[in-house]
Formats: sequence, structure tokens, C-alpha cells
Amino acid sequence: MWWRVKKGGAPGWTGVDPSPDAMCGASVRMPGADRGKPQVVKCGTMSEPEFGAGGLAQLARKIAVSQFQWTLPLARGDYKMVVLPEPAVKPAEMAESVRWSLGTVLEYPVEEAAVDWMPIPTLKHVPQRQPHLYAVVARNEVIRQRAETFRQAKMTLHAVDIRETAQRNIAARLEKPGEALGMVAVNAQGVQITFTFEGDLYLDRFIEAPLATAVAGDNESRTRMFERITLQVQRSLDFLHRTLSFMRVGRIVMAPLPAPIALREHLAQNIAESVEMLDLASVFDFSLTPELAPEENQARYFVALGAALRGMGAAR
Repeated sequence: MWWRVKKGGAPGWTGVDPSPDAMCGASVRMPGADRGKPQVVKCGTMSEPEFGAGGLAQLARKIAVSQFQWTLPLARGDYKMVVLPEPAVKPAEMAESVRWSLGTVLEYPVEEAAVDWMPIPTLKHVPQRQPHLYAVVARNEVIRQRAETFRQAKMTLHAVDIRETAQRNIAARLEKPGEALGMVAVNAQGVQITFTFEGDLYLDRFIEAPLATAVAGDNESRTRMFERITLQVQRSLDFLHRTLSFMRVGRIVMAPLPAPIALREHLAQNIAESVEMLDLASVFDFSLTPELAPEENQARYFVALGAALRGMGAAR
């Protein structure tokens, strides 16, 4: 299993995010017995247009920590998430049943796919509702290529992640008991919206909305972009209210922004739930990495930090 959460083992994880214009990474130590904040031990960036072994090796010299394991969130176009009815089979048969269910939704033979899945745990809350799951699928060749890049850099890739679970990992540490949490994260390619409850991902949306539109576009195009994002948040909230009413969404949290835009203000004016800005210092200990204090740096490392929370679970 390559993106399922694994608990225990290494004292920490190093997440590497190969963004289109740069490769960044962060090493995060798991909390001790006091259950304090995860500590960001090292972080760094390499300006590399492509994900290659040379740049990865240079980045590793900046951020590697002894005994930490490496995880890589795939680029947005390298995988697909599909919601499927959960097959009524034995646990040992689940993987093959999910793979078989994907045969009609892929553009390539399912035999060429790496497949994993994660439940959408509604059964204990609404037992009369058909349970569903997220199937996550990528070409085997993509996974092999990423692992080979690590091998060429004389490193071992221990886990492959996805961007939705990286965001979920951060959201899980923000949830209050009994609270479902909405999170909106903006990057150069678009906007990721997630809704989590008790540390699990229940709903996700991705909107292709280039950040440049909000930063450098005219007022009309910026407003259209904000309205499109707001509509998706409203539709997601309506869906949860109608079908998963046990999820009481108390807040929408905006992830750190890579540039100053007024999206939080627009959301706050158009939805009933409170909309808060997130300072990742409330989730992580940045005492060893003070360069992560500025909001734009937190936005740059957001996915890498979330991936490095692999297996840490919610703060309780």
C-alpha cells in the first residue's frame, strides 16, 4: 500500500513536493509522549523545472534527517481519485474488488494501474446509507519512475502520497472534538477544497483556477474566480447538510496564501460558516525553521508539510 496512512515506525517523515517551478521538502519529527506539536526539523527548496535525481540529491543534502522516511505527493495530473460504492467483500478481497470496479473508468488497462483505497466511514453514523470509498489510481509506470528517481539519487522512497491526503493530515490536527472542518487551499494551479471529520476525508473538490487570475487579473475576472470557488464551497456544504447531516461543519479554514488575495473576505460574506485564516505555527513547531513564519513560505511548503504528517493522526 503506498498512500494508506501508516502509523508508527520512523521517528519522522520527509515530504518532497515537486511543484512545477521548484522542488521543496520538509522533515517533520513526530510528537513525543507529551503529544505536542510536530516539529519541522529542516526545510529547503531547489529551483528545478523537472523532478530529477540531481536536484533531488541536492535537496536531500539540505533536508535529510537520520532515520526519517521519504514520502512523495504525486503531481495533480499523475493520479485520479474516484468515489465508488464499497464492495461487500471480505477485507482480503477488497483490493482486487476495487481494482475490478475501476475497469470502466480508466483510459488505460487496469492491469497497468497502481490502486489503493480509503474508506469514507459513514456506516456508524448513517447505517442505512450505502458506504462508499475513495479509490486512488495511478499508472504503474508513474510510480516506477518516481521510485527510480529516488534510487538514482541514492535514496529510498518509502511512500507515495496524494495532495488531498496531505491537506487532510493538516486539517485533522485542527479539528475540534465533534467538529467537521472545511479547508480551502490555493496554489498556482488551482484551489483544493476538503471536508474532514474525525481525521477522515469525506469530500474533496479541486478547481482549476490559476492564481495569476486573482493576483494580476482585472476586477471582473477576479470576482468570477472568487464566485466560482464560493459556489463550490456552498454546494459542498449543501451536500453534507443533505446527505451526511452528522457532520456539523463549524468552520472553513483558509490555508496560508501564496500571494495577497481577498478570497477569505469573499467567502466570509457569502457563506454562513465562519471563515478563518490558518497560521501553520498553530499546527507545527517552527522553532528550528523560523523561515516558515511568513505566510507565503507556509503556502509554498503546505503540501510537503502535510505529506510529512503521514500517520500522525489528529491532535487530541
